[in-house]
Amino acid sequence: MHNLIKIFGLLFLTQSAMASPLSERALRLIQTGNEINSQGVVLSGQQLLLRGMFQLNDLDAAYESSKQTRVGNQLMGYLPQPAMANKILAKLLGKGYDPAIYDTALYLLDGESGFAQDTLMALNLFEESVKMYANPQSAFVAAVMRNESLVPGFGSKQRIDELITFAILNRVVGAQRYKDQYIDNRRGHLQVKNWRKWLDAQ
Repeated sequence: MHNLIKIFGLLFLTQSAMASPLSERALRLIQTGNEINSQGVVLSGQQLLLRGMFQLNDLDAAYESSKQTRVGNQLMGYLPQPAMANKILAKLLGKGYDPAIYDTALYLLDGESGFAQDTLMALNLFEESVKMYANPQSAFVAAVMRNESLVPGFGSKQRIDELITFAILNRVVGAQRYKDQYIDNRRGHLQVKNWRKWLDAQ
């Protein structure tokens, strides 16, 4: 199965995609299999994701497959394969799939999991996510990046206010608190080692 995922990951790069809903069922199987220590149930979920990728051209299944490939699976004896995960993610990025845009931007912001740090490209991707999909979480991160001067020359107060207001109106967790502390009152700057973890902690 390890080699099968690797081969399928390469094959997927040549295929077109349109979304279908089976990825949630596959993830439930994988989660349940891990919880009850059943390789068979995990394998069923993984095979369902692969079916979604190649038979149904499911973007969600491809994205979840990239995440599964990135972390590996201890129960199944699969090692993490970040390079393969990044290839799948890049294909999804090329198709304008918003979760891939957001995820790639975060990897670029932190410079981890096989991505060299590139804050300008990260900001551009977050802004693209806002423009194309009105993603409020991306708006929040873009506002923080601009306000924290992570990319020199992009600290427009008007744009920061637009982004953070959009995030707040859409109830992004942490957006109002950040605005109160770091935009309105300007209480210094954040000291963040890993932005993905910081966002998860909001």
